[in-house]
Amino acid sequence: MGFFCESWNRLSLFTRIMIGFAVGIILGLGMGPKAAIFAPLGTILTKLLTMVVAPLVFTLLVCAAADVGDGKRLGRIGIKTVIIFLLSTAVAIVLGLVVSNVMNIGSGVSLVGISTADQPKTVENVSFINTLLNIIPKNIFEALAKMNLLQIIFFSLFLGFALLKSGDKGKAVLDFCRSGQEAMKEITNIVLEFTPYGVLGLMANVVGKNGTAILIPYLKTIAALYICSLFYLIVVQAGLMVGIMSHVSPLKFLKTMKEAMTFVFATCSSVATIPLNLEGVKKLGVDEETANFVIPFGAVMNMNGTAIYEAVAVVFTAQIFGVNLTFMQQIMIMLSGTLASIGTAGIPGSGLVMLTIVLSSVNLPMEAIGLLAGIDRILNMGRVVPNIMGDAATAVMVSRSEGTFRDGKSFS
Repeated sequence: MGFFCESWNRLSLFTRIMIGFAVGIILGLGMGPKAAIFAPLGTILTKLLTMVVAPLVFTLLVCAAADVGDGKRLGRIGIKTVIIFLLSTAVAIVLGLVVSNVMNIGSGVSLVGISTADQPKTVENVSFINTLLNIIPKNIFEALAKMNLLQIIFFSLFLGFALLKSGDKGKAVLDFCRSGQEAMKEITNIVLEFTPYGVLGLMANVVGKNGTAILIPYLKTIAALYICSLFYLIVVQAGLMVGIMSHVSPLKFLKTMKEAMTFVFATCSSVATIPLNLEGVKKLGVDEETANFVIPFGAVMNMNGTAIYEAVAVVFTAQIFGVNLTFMQQIMIMLSGTLASIGTAGIPGSGLVMLTIVLSSVNLPMEAIGLLAGIDRILNMGRVVPNIMGDAATAVMVSRSEGTFRDGKSFS
């Protein structure tokens, strides 16, 4: 038994999750409805992920907002960078929503075996103004207790900027948040270690009660994610942001950045790709100051591919659980997805955490996290490429707008 445990622990988390995913399917097919005995494992996973989200988001975003001014005050480069990040992320979410709805990625199975009694089939259609006003919390402790993520995000950013302006007077509070951030990252690591067992329980339960029909939406979900990512990379990032707006050859851009794209596709780490990304944009002609600001900043703040994933995952969840998403809900997805991308990207398992945030914003079942965890690595490989290429395209745009881009040859 000891040898088995040691061998198991030596496997990567991705490998263990895939084993749990496969074993869950096998148990579900072999045991049928009796596989429901494994359902509590999935319930534990979803509760653990839900438990960690509110304090994690709070501490991460307070620190992210406070760190914006560290060493580089927000000047023209910073403002332009943030605006481009937010707009490009919103475009990515819209693309993901449109493609996923057109492909009906969650259709093909009527899901049973997971309780959705508390999940409304539709949500009350409130006005856009009221939606925006509701983002501002009356009581932050109430927002934390009820896990109102949009209100938590709003207050966290507000507090972070306030601490930045406070200087030394706010250092004690900021240090507390930094310590809390590190503690919550460790808790997240511990929770992620349980993911293989939670995925096993969810898949055994769902496949046992729904049969192989549940596997059909997975294929459509993977296809939707890769179609969106490829389209976004070629048309939006290379074509629009680099070609039309920055007057740089899209082909040159893609060719120069191919090493960074290959590396991030294999490692699924935007942060680890920073050196290659920096090297690539500087070869293109981005000046040193802009590149050194935009690329590291974007690695933890700009998640175009993850935004696509969030939209795809939400449509998958809504359709597979039979929930009708209203127009206002999709607006909420855009808002929460864009805001959630700020500060959460640098943590382990950020895709699962960010998905929890977005699902919470429209009151969708958390069980979808476990259902998607088994194919998360495949989805992750597709979404990280637009993530790092969004940073590179932004660096080119900002450098060109500042008049510091060194190419000698413009694309026309």
